[in-house]
Amino acid sequence: MTLPLEDDAPVEGPQPIDGRRARRERSRQQVVDAVLDLLDEGVLRPTAQMVAERSGISLRSIFRIFDDVQSLHEAATARHLERVGHLFRPIASAEGDLGRRIEQAVGTLAELYEAVGPIRRAGQRLAPESEVFRARLDQARVWVRGELERVFAPELAATDDPTVAPALEAVCSFEAWDQLREGQGCSVAEARRVVSATVARLLG
Repeated sequence: MTLPLEDDAPVEGPQPIDGRRARRERSRQQVVDAVLDLLDEGVLRPTAQMVAERSGISLRSIFRIFDDVQSLHEAATARHLERVGHLFRPIASAEGDLGRRIEQAVGTLAELYEAVGPIRRAGQRLAPESEVFRARLDQARVWVRGELERVFAPELAATDDPTVAPALEAVCSFEAWDQLREGQGCSVAEARRVVSATVARLLG
């Protein structure tokens, strides 16, 4: 049984168009936030009923606000980027000794990956059927690759081994981080040490 709905609640008299639009937008944000909150709590595939109960918006209203699952995915990813956008900053300075740059880069990526983990895992599951999630995942990978190439440009330029750059990207990827944290049960500190040591061996 769903909770009473804000957008289904009785109102006194006709509502101004702007008022209806504002209420619809509030309901839309409640639904999107409910999806993200459930993912953050570890719910792998939030059902429409779960979203309705968490948001206080009825199933009927949810399907009236969003035309399809794709549009809900798009809204959820956009909202998530609003929440974590400040974490997409330069991962490290491109100057200084290698050890310092590795420490900064791995620390920044660890903070980012911990924040985006739930929605990133959902994106990976849904990517085969969601163009929105596929595009977002590709954008994230391109951003990480570009940052690694910028921060470690001297070391990458100094090697003639063509495997170093793709190996660096793989070691510093979300997938590798998730394997350490979820697959092997490492703490954040332990995972950071593993990634840092591996990067040092690759570039040192």
